[in-house]
Amino acid sequence: MVTALLSYVPPEKTGKLDAEELDEFLAQAWNARLATVTPENRPYVVPVWYEYDAAHGCFYVVAREHSDYVAHLRANPAVALHIADDIHLEHTRVLVEGRAEMTLGPAIPSQTPRLQTMIESMARRYMGPDGPRYAAQTLDRPRLLITITPERMQSWTGGEWAERYRTSARR
Repeated sequence: MVTALLSYVPPEKTGKLDAEELDEFLAQAWNARLATVTPENRPYVVPVWYEYDAAHGCFYVVAREHSDYVAHLRANPAVALHIADDIHLEHTRVLVEGRAEMTLGPAIPSQTPRLQTMIESMARRYMGPDGPRYAAQTLDRPRLLITITPERMQSWTGGEWAERYRTSARR
């Protein structure tokens, strides 16, 4: 069960996550929702595994070469990435708006150590000890490493609305 892999406990507060809380939250194996823009200028949302690189402030996604969202990113690198705790009532969440860049590939992971290591690491993180065995089944298929650089990041946790939403009159 995936929830067994999550060790996250929401902070006892309402409001924005501080830097340490943000790093702790993003280190968990949440399924992120990646939003891209189609050629028809429509939003397209797909669930993805991600890895957060706190030192560089970016996110990594490993994509299949022929994924629809890869085609979208080739035409328009604007993205949103939504990461949410759908387990706890505090519903901690992070919304990232930024740019995506294909930083590696298309490449065969079994022939590209950096890509293979990342795929195995993500599979272990999301699926547990048997994850790399699952990943091994597809290491001969072309993938891309996508780096998402945030331009804006918002976070929230807690069981109450932000103050600006609680007032009846807009300021």
